Amino acid sequence: MSQLQSAFLLFGFYLISHINPALATDPIDLGRSIYEKGIGRDDREINAIVHGSVSLQGAAIACMNCHGIDARGGGEAFVQVPDIRWLNLSKPYPARRMGAAEAPYDPSSFSKALRAGITAADRKLDPIMPRFDLTDDEINSLIAYLNAIDRLRSLGQARLVILGLLPKPGRSTLADSLNSKLKSCPANENGSPVAAVDMLYFDTPGDALVKLHKRLAENPNTLILTPFLLGWEHRYAQAMQRYNDIPTALPFSLLNPPDESNWIFPFPGLESQILALLKSAKAEGYTQLRIHSEPENFLSVKLATVAIKMAATHGMLVIADKSEKTHKPAKIATLWLKQFNPNQVAKSSSKDELMLVPVMFLKPDQANKDLQGNSLPQQYIAYPYNPKIGKNETWRMPIDVWADAACQFLSLVGEKLISLNELPEILKWKGDLFLYSRPNLDLLSDRVFIHK
Repeated sequence: MSQLQSAFLLFGFYLISHINPALATDPIDLGRSIYEKGIGRDDREINAIVHGSVSLQGAAIACMNCHGIDARGGGEAFVQVPDIRWLNLSKPYPARRMGAAEAPYDPSSFSKALRAGITAADRKLDPIMPRFDLTDDEINSLIAYLNAIDRLRSLGQARLVILGLLPKPGRSTLADSLNSKLKSCPANENGSPVAAVDMLYFDTPGDALVKLHKRLAENPNTLILTPFLLGWEHRYAQAMQRYNDIPTALPFSLLNPPDESNWIFPFPGLESQILALLKSAKAEGYTQLRIHSEPENFLSVKLATVAIKMAATHGMLVIADKSEKTHKPAKIATLWLKQFNPNQVAKSSSKDELMLVPVMFLKPDQANKDLQGNSLPQQYIAYPYNPKIGKNETWRMPIDVWADAACQFLSLVGEKLISLNELPEILKWKGDLFLYSRPNLDLLSDRVFIHK
């Protein structure tokens, strides 16, 4: 293929892939906007009713949320959703599950299904299927897109797919909250689209990897956004080595990006938080380090090993316990890699000791409190971001921070119409928060917020 042909082909991909709903006039473009974003003609958010009385609109009722990026079904984990490609819906006796209907759909019966929840065989659809307020031309445009979706994908004209990876609804309150917020990202002020997320839901890490491998084999032009990796970061990173060109953005993780992983815009993990705490202690003249870890906890033991190496690199002597004698008087810092309860520590520690605590190890009911006091040893608490905002110093919750960053990323991708090669070096949001695209350990530690 000549360079000129390649240029025109790429230009065609660009035109087909990046649709501003406010400007969409072609039926396929409008249909795609409805399918992926819940945005109809003239940039209006489509309204719908689910479960008989719950009103939703826009991205929350986009077809893609349940039927998948390719319209073949299998989106939401808790309900069996059908293949709604028009070829499948309109042929006689289709192999599908849509209210057990056997009659083929035409534009009239399809309109009835979308608006009233009645199938072509006059059966009621499941109440979880939204009842939409679509106009005739919007329905016709949706049909046009469902009729063309296979052709667009087979020609390589599907745009960059942003894939989410979360536990099935109901398995984690954190993941459920993140899922809800990602479906409700605010629209850009200038009317440009927010990129859509095609969400995969999993039972176990093994199930997640099976589903992920299948999807990536179908379309390697993918970015994985905010995958929920708590506790299985290294297993995920190892599995993704075969897809090294596919980036993972804003992983919801406790740890730093593993070596050789393709993670972008990571928050500072526990390793970076430990390094930041040690740097801060050394800058204050603390030259000896005591580490409290939990022998039965694999993560705690592993982090203790990391901390020992970091301390040696930064000229701090690690002492085993309070009975160990030192050659000369020195300021001692204590790093907590197990639960830290400041009230208990106050009874057993010297006021001259500096307590170094990654926020994960802070007793849960203390995480959103100011802990310094005259009766307590001095404490440095490490956070992966600045936990307070505004004059009133309102506490920021982790899910809110991750979701806001992800929404900003989706807004950027949608507004700038960019590809993987055009992602920025720095992601900024909420005025005072930012992340580097591919930071090393020192840069990550610089992003740690130390609450003193």
